Amino acid sequence: MRSAVVRRVLLGAVVVAAVGAVVLVRFWGPREPESSPDNAAESVSPTELTAAAGERVFIGHMSVGWNLLDGLQSLYDEEGVPAPEIVQVAVSDPPPQLPDGQGAIVHAEIGVNGDPLGKIANFDATMRDGMADTVDVAMVKLCFTDITAKTDVDAVFAAYSETMDALERDFPDVRFLHTTVPLTAAPSGIKQHLKVVVRGDDNAARERYNALVRQAYGDDDLFDIAAAEGTAADGVRTASLATGWADGDREHLNQAGSAMLAARFLDVLTQTESG
Repeated sequence: MRSAVVRRVLLGAVVVAAVGAVVLVRFWGPREPESSPDNAAESVSPTELTAAAGERVFIGHMSVGWNLLDGLQSLYDEEGVPAPEIVQVAVSDPPPQLPDGQGAIVHAEIGVNGDPLGKIANFDATMRDGMADTVDVAMVKLCFTDITAKTDVDAVFAAYSETMDALERDFPDVRFLHTTVPLTAAPSGIKQHLKVVVRGDDNAARERYNALVRQAYGDDDLFDIAAAEGTAADGVRTASLATGWADGDREHLNQAGSAMLAARFLDVLTQTESG
């Protein structure tokens, strides 16, 4: 009987804390301004699009990677510049045969969501099985589902950095881009805030991982997905996916967000590699 009373008291305390968090965020916390997303195509020049189209790129991804590919296609269509060929492969397939002098974006759904170590190992095997001899640039993008409040962030980053350092050593002719983990939109409503209180803050764990990536890798090779997603169209930075870029599920990107992320990817792809 006493334990049941204690449980009810604890549950009541959690509910009160969550309600208090909602009130603080809603009335006193930083608010993301309501704003209309900008036109990402305006920030990308035809010269930049043409240069990017000449690169041979491999992207290992899931989920938000499809938003990135959709955004790239929309930028090329809007500017009327010939887009690179987009070639989907399975990681178990041999690398595609690309015509000499022709750029392409080769991509594959890699690993299983929720298993970041498996994705990293899968990317390593794919590069070593011939993809590194086919492309100029390569990256693996972890998903928001791969880093949560329950993730051993240090262990995942250690596996990532060891794998990427070995690939960079063994394949010096390939430029490896490094990515931060995507964010999800901030919780809204008491139920979602309760989940954060009980299960932990997933975005906070993602940003702990992202901080390690930002610290370890230079700006020239860093595709900072989280920073792009967390920056609203008016430039205000948040610690979550900005609502102006979020799709209805509050995890993926809408059309404007996809184009924005694609524009940031092109910035990184076409900038001069650090010495």
